[in-house]
Amino acid sequence: MKNDAAHIKVITASGEPLELEAAAGWNLLETLRANDISIAANCGGRGTCGKCVVNIDDKERLACQVNVADGMRVKVKSGEESFVIIEDYASGKNLAEAPDNFDNLSVAVDIGTTTVVLQLIDSVSGKAASTRSFLNPQRQYGEDVISRIQFANEGGLELLRDAVRKSLLDAIKSLCADVKASPAQLKHICVAGNTTMMYLLLGYACNSLGIYPFEPEFPHKDKYTFLEVFGADADGPPVYLLPWVSAYVGGDITAGYLDCRGSDGETVFLIDMGTNGEMMLWTGDNVFCCSTAAGPAFEGGGIACGTGSIPGAISKIELAGDTYAYETIGGAEPVGICGSGVLDAAACLLEAEIIDETGRMDDDHFDDGVTIAARKDKKPILFTQKDIRELQLAKSAIRAGVEILMSEAGLGISQLDAVYLAGGFGQKLRIESAVKIGILPEEMAQKVRSIGNSSLGGCARVCRDLALLGEAGGLARRTKEMPLSTHPKFQDLFMDNMAFGDI
Repeated sequence: MKNDAAHIKVITASGEPLELEAAAGWNLLETLRANDISIAANCGGRGTCGKCVVNIDDKERLACQVNVADGMRVKVKSGEESFVIIEDYASGKNLAEAPDNFDNLSVAVDIGTTTVVLQLIDSVSGKAASTRSFLNPQRQYGEDVISRIQFANEGGLELLRDAVRKSLLDAIKSLCADVKASPAQLKHICVAGNTTMMYLLLGYACNSLGIYPFEPEFPHKDKYTFLEVFGADADGPPVYLLPWVSAYVGGDITAGYLDCRGSDGETVFLIDMGTNGEMMLWTGDNVFCCSTAAGPAFEGGGIACGTGSIPGAISKIELAGDTYAYETIGGAEPVGICGSGVLDAAACLLEAEIIDETGRMDDDHFDDGVTIAARKDKKPILFTQKDIRELQLAKSAIRAGVEILMSEAGLGISQLDAVYLAGGFGQKLRIESAVKIGILPEEMAQKVRSIGNSSLGGCARVCRDLALLGEAGGLARRTKEMPLSTHPKFQDLFMDNMAFGDI
């Protein structure tokens, strides 16, 4: 063995034993990644998120803060491999059997910050022949778009690009294998995602997305070659990207428009309540949009016992006398609270008068929080005062954005024909809880419909009719964006909507 080499033993999250050789003194997180061992490090390896915990010689350490030493024994903890991913959308149709021929097959792709979904589409019928979904492999380098932009700008662009390219290419090949076809036989591939995800897929530098005035440096174009997007020698069809509006209103929203737009003349509000809350309001020929940094609370992030949409996540909570009745995803033993459960928890505490309109918990619960359930190991699943404050920041940002777009459009709620909630969080939340805590005005409640993965749905529509790309491009060009950070009403509305009621 070379003097500067170290041998380490690794047990992966799946239980696979590996023996690795690395340069002594190398960072352990970088060593694991270099050997295709996925490990979360949402802060980009700065030691601040605490996600890259591993067992080293039976002691817990952060992989990003440890250097490799000869003889080291490392056990990687399991991640959220069972994350529930939303694949349904408003216009979705299933195909009971394989298509008769391969002349009309295309692939629709939604690249989300957290999850990725692909569908093999019969371009004539619009039906889905097969589906693949997985967690975005870029999550190991940063949980949200801001951390990934920073990681890319600090030299990690190729790592981010290659991670998602490889996963997509493998999934496309797998979809084609389901019907005994090959990527070369596809008509085209249609892709949507937020602007950062598109930049990373294409390998574009992200500098302009992370600094004021937050404008995309590289222009969108509809059509790319298979080689341009995937960097692969394999033969494949042209790739079409849904147009982005701005740095933080992406092709996922223009795709969502295509999926849920109704007849001409309808006035519709589309809201995607993710970490980066994106909204679009269209009325006649006028289109308004904005994005608001809601933070990770709607996805269980920043919450003391928060978790993503995994089996065992508490997704529904109701008062049951002096206790809390709850449901978990998959009916599994409770492990934490996901975003929809966070909303329900706050609504229940308001109803029980444990928190007041300002969001302050009563004295009996202020220090230790409220116990919602217990894990299998008897540890309590708590909802705390800090959790309430995190939720207030998120819900206030969304509500302020809603009010600003309505004001700019000169509309009252009664003039809306429909309010669509897109994405996984929108699919699971209870409207009554969203209204009770003030994310949405009460007058909107009867107009709200959850539509699932509208980004994927819009791509599926484009697979069937490429002319819709022109419509999406026209929409993006005429959309008026409201930058909330500089909007004269935003700060006042944000502060006003921090409360859970009139105070």
